[in-house]
Amino acid sequence: MALSTLVPNGEALTLSAEVQEITLDYHPKTLAVTVNPPKASKKQPICFKGAYGTKVRVIFLSPFGDELLRMADSETRTLSVGGIYPFKCFFTPNGGEEIEGSNGGILDVGPTRP
Repeated sequence: MALSTLVPNGEALTLSAEVQEITLDYHPKTLAVTVNPPKASKKQPICFKGAYGTKVRVIFLSPFGDELLRMADSETRTLSVGGIYPFKCFFTPNGGEEIEGSNGGILDVGPTRP
């Protein structure tokens, strides 16, 4: 299924069915995060979406805990380097306030070697 989204110049950008959607969810009491699927392929376009219509945003972390790249709900980026990438997860339920997941998430991008 092709998806389209509005880009800053006002034109519709069509996303192919090849974009892998990564669904993020959290437990309402513990705020523990689940990532589905937890793996993706190098050179694969991905986007993060929240379960049940919840909006998400993700901040990838360096090995030292520094915040790096930020991705908004449904933003598409192409994975270019394999590895295991930790990230912080933030959820905004419909009509609610933003909540930070207690444990963040991990995305395993393979292959990890050229």
